[in-house]
Amino acid sequence: MAIALLAVTGTAGASVYGGSNLGFSGYPDPTCRKPYPPYSDSAMDRENYRSDMDRYIRCVKEYLENANNDIDRIRQAQEEAIAEAKRR
Repeated sequence: MAIALLAVTGTAGASVYGGSNLGFSGYPDPTCRKPYPPYSDSAMDRENYRSDMDRYIRCVKEYLENANNDIDRIRQAQEEAIAEAKRR
């Protein structure tokens, strides 16, 4: 999963030239909110931060899994379009 996260974040600023079937705004960004570190060193604040980080990591993993599912759907649509073109 870490490699997938690096792959996504490493290409965030890259430009891709050519046509696209995506909408005007492109692929949606994740809606995950990274928590801020606690201001105090209390055990309760540290535990809340750990809990918030766990929730954030789960959210990012779900986003990446969904993005991979979208990639699979795109590949499947490509394969179907190729097969249809070959039948004609």
